[in-house]
Amino acid sequence: MYVIDWLAKQRALRPDKIALVDLATERRITYRNLDERTSRCAEFLRGVWKIEPGERVALLAPNCTDYVELLYACARIGAPLVCLNWRLSVEENIGVLADSGATALVFGAEFDVQARALASARRIDRLLRIGAAADGAPGYEDVLAARSGRAIEMPARPMNETWYLLYTSGTTGKPKGVIQTYGMTFFNGVNAMHAAKLSRDDVFLSVLPYFHTGGLNLYLNPLLQAGATTYVMKQFDVERTMELLERDVTMFFGVPAIYLFLSQHPRFAQADFSRVRAWACGGAPIADTLLQQYMAKGITICTGFGMTETGPTVFLADEDTARRKVGCVGRPVTYALTKVVDGAGRELGPNQPGELLIKGPGITPGYWNNPEATRAAFQDGWLRSGDIAYYDDDGDYYIVDRSKDMYISGGENVYPAEVENVLVQIDGVAEAAVIGVADEKWGEVGKAIVAPKPGATLTAEAITTFCRKRLAGYKVPKHVQFIAELPRNAVGKVSKPTLREMHAAKRA
Repeated sequence: MYVIDWLAKQRALRPDKIALVDLATERRITYRNLDERTSRCAEFLRGVWKIEPGERVALLAPNCTDYVELLYACARIGAPLVCLNWRLSVEENIGVLADSGATALVFGAEFDVQARALASARRIDRLLRIGAAADGAPGYEDVLAARSGRAIEMPARPMNETWYLLYTSGTTGKPKGVIQTYGMTFFNGVNAMHAAKLSRDDVFLSVLPYFHTGGLNLYLNPLLQAGATTYVMKQFDVERTMELLERDVTMFFGVPAIYLFLSQHPRFAQADFSRVRAWACGGAPIADTLLQQYMAKGITICTGFGMTETGPTVFLADEDTARRKVGCVGRPVTYALTKVVDGAGRELGPNQPGELLIKGPGITPGYWNNPEATRAAFQDGWLRSGDIAYYDDDGDYYIVDRSKDMYISGGENVYPAEVENVLVQIDGVAEAAVIGVADEKWGEVGKAIVAPKPGATLTAEAITTFCRKRLAGYKVPKHVQFIAELPRNAVGKVSKPTLREMHAAKRA
């Protein structure tokens, strides 16, 4: 099986339909414009940069319509796009570039300093700047204008071919590139169309960052498949979001923190959101009280579940289920199989919590250049989610907890081992552990439990200052507590359950 170029198809079907609206520049792009600009970008990558099929191109940029063009241009020449997380430190992204082997870098003007540092560290000399040309990097619009404009259509791509890489922090602190195939993106689109009833008539507000699967696939890519219109927001802005939800938008997807910020807006109670036909949420647990606050306004937020490894959609509750069973994620989407197993891998029945396993054409084939992590992620062909779930007598699922130590802060995955590796570099720290604790604003934040060396003098401020220089902001522990020694289990490992019990680390 294979995937065809759906941008070219949409140009043929509805050339004058608005595909994308860039809210930062106010640029409105039809499907004809989008297809042509994508071809021009592909012509540059292949003709000027001489990018070969399979060669990786990295992109460090905020949400913009240029980002979308680059994604699809890379598809047309068969070059996997590496979506760099601009919230990471330069050092962290150097690791991503090294792992991916990217040989070219496209960057937004906002990230000039970071991009130059990355290029220098990795000896990358093929640079392209979104914005005006500067310091040897040509400008994106100049590059497009200089191309012929001839149509370049993507040849049929095998379902299992890599389209782009999305990096998540590994449990050991080493970033893992989750392979995103053409088939994953295609089937996620079909699943989303079935579960969320997407159509060409929809107008979607896209606010999640495009270095995340949620940004690209909930629901940007599916709506481009459907021939709909997407408003692209550079970064979430609560005031502008309120305005668009009241005026133009028919669909919205956000993480819990976004719904919280909207609910705190002074105009929320009086706002008329009647034009929005569908609301959905994922990325982290959302508080029942927040769901009920929206219900009181006549809005049903349908909660879902997915992972970068699953493309992401696995569950999305329908409105009836979301109203009757607050917090339920519903049943598996059309092209996803799920089961719940115990520690021995035996399948469990209704109302029995266990690890959620997932299977289907929307699942990643594995991690880039990391066969060991790939093997560990699968059990007899099923992806191990690392999440504890159960289903009720009706077959509706609930996500109970995460079996791994990872916690989610504002929709961002944080792996304690990575933070702990930084903490133990501090002079005077004997050992340290990080746990997730509940937070009203972000869902969860990190709490560092630190055991100082004898005679050492440490402060919480010194700990967080050290971390800020080496970690993305959302990974820096919000709370620091000092204790004499960390609790350990019978085999000598630090006992995270004991730490959670001792330090009131109840999960959201």
